[in-house]
Amino acid sequence: MFKSPISKLSLTLSILFSLLIVILISLSSSLSSETTVVFCDVGQGDGAYIRINNRIDLVIDAGPGRKILDCLGKYMPFYDRSIELAIISHPQKDHFGGFLYILDRYDIKKFWMNQVYNSSRSFAELLEKIDAKRIVLEFPKAGEKFTITEAEVEVFWPSEDFLAENTFVEAKTHKFFRQTGVDLNDFSLVFSVDVSGIKMLFTGDASAFVLNKLLNQSKIKSNIMKVPHHGSKNGLTVESLKLANPTYGVISVGKNNSYGHPSEDILYMLEAQSVKTRRTDIEGDIIFKIPNPNFQ
Repeated sequence: MFKSPISKLSLTLSILFSLLIVILISLSSSLSSETTVVFCDVGQGDGAYIRINNRIDLVIDAGPGRKILDCLGKYMPFYDRSIELAIISHPQKDHFGGFLYILDRYDIKKFWMNQVYNSSRSFAELLEKIDAKRIVLEFPKAGEKFTITEAEVEVFWPSEDFLAENTFVEAKTHKFFRQTGVDLNDFSLVFSVDVSGIKMLFTGDASAFVLNKLLNQSKIKSNIMKVPHHGSKNGLTVESLKLANPTYGVISVGKNNSYGHPSEDILYMLEAQSVKTRRTDIEGDIIFKIPNPNFQ
């Protein structure tokens, strides 16, 4: 009879040793209190993951498909299956599509988005999943501020007035949403997340029109800016870039995309303002670590 060279004792010891390693890694990770910010490589789209002080999970946009799961699988602790806040900058699939897959694998506590409806089947499917799971749905507006553990979130766009002037109610629309004849990009949520004095500015696909509306907002000054609309020439303006004055400009964009993003004009603009440009199509996932100065 064939006798296995691996005894039951050796196998048991190997399993116990492996479990010990997993436990030690988990304990080591849980003792850290830094904030991890990841601009995920989701292809031609936006997707970011923030773990605030190693406790609270935020996902800001999720790209068009399943690639966001790879990012969460790498950087979110394996034992944590709960996302406290998910934000959709605006209802276009290259920003919300990945949430269709996240919802099947993770427990999302709350969604933020604007109130503009997209009549596509995929957006309707997303809202159906949110309804079925009874997830809290909120619509932050310009001027509102929120505290999420030790992070401060401030919303700059869209304004209540802009929404009122450019949207309308239609009977077939989902109960919380409004229709519009205006470009969906112009409703992109623009907001900052401030963690330990490091401010990140998220811009969705905001157009030059939107950014020009914010030129009186000195509060958009930031350390890290998510460059709007994948570096499209129809997004970032010199005036808004000077006002934000970021150290880093992150461009979330797909390799060899058919849109020609990012624009050479935008890359030159960033270089001229001495902004350190980082791109997901070149680097893959882009990671920033923010220490917690209050952690002893």
